[in-house]
Amino acid sequence: MLIANLSPRSMGKTTDTGMMGHAFHEAGYPVQLWDADESEHLSQWHEIAGFPFEVKKNATARFAEEYTPLGERGIDIVDVGHTENHPHIADSVLKVADLAIIHMEASMADYQRMHQPRTSTKVETMVRRSALDRPSRQAPPLWVLLNRVRSNVRSEREIRDLLTEAQYNVFTVKIPMLDEIKQATGFPVEKAARGPFGELVTEMQNLGLVKNA
Repeated sequence: MLIANLSPRSMGKTTDTGMMGHAFHEAGYPVQLWDADESEHLSQWHEIAGFPFEVKKNATARFAEEYTPLGERGIDIVDVGHTENHPHIADSVLKVADLAIIHMEASMADYQRMHQPRTSTKVETMVRRSALDRPSRQAPPLWVLLNRVRSNVRSEREIRDLLTEAQYNVFTVKIPMLDEIKQATGFPVEKAARGPFGELVTEMQNLGLVKNA
């Protein structure tokens, strides 16, 4: 099972990837993370904090050819380089992804950059066109995860409504704007499955997007 974490620009995707990996690990899944971002921030976090699973690097257009999955029960999660700057990496990852997740803040600026970009390819278009390079000729399921959500603000509801009107699948679970999450990179992670990332794992299981451990 390969999950591709995508975003046009910096929207907290690397933090989400590390926290998701720990939540799946704590839920009993074999986990392997992939750093497909040239910044290598996920790898640096792993080197500093010592994740209890492997993090591999492959920020190239040959990801699809060089990717080796963990196995039927395993969860591979890829921190994909920003689609605005590295579309060739995203295109390669999407050839083999089983699930694509767009990570975005609940703001009009991020919605426009994700759904109505002026100088880059829309992420949804990249996901859909990957079908041509896949044996099944079907693109992976695409979902949106709202990230860095502030409490008691209208923007989340408004952006969620816009996404729904545009026929995006949107997770009910949202990742809140909390210092312990925002500042997580560089530090060991504990009890990730007891917070919003554990709730995300459960929602993905209930939706049939991932099998139970």
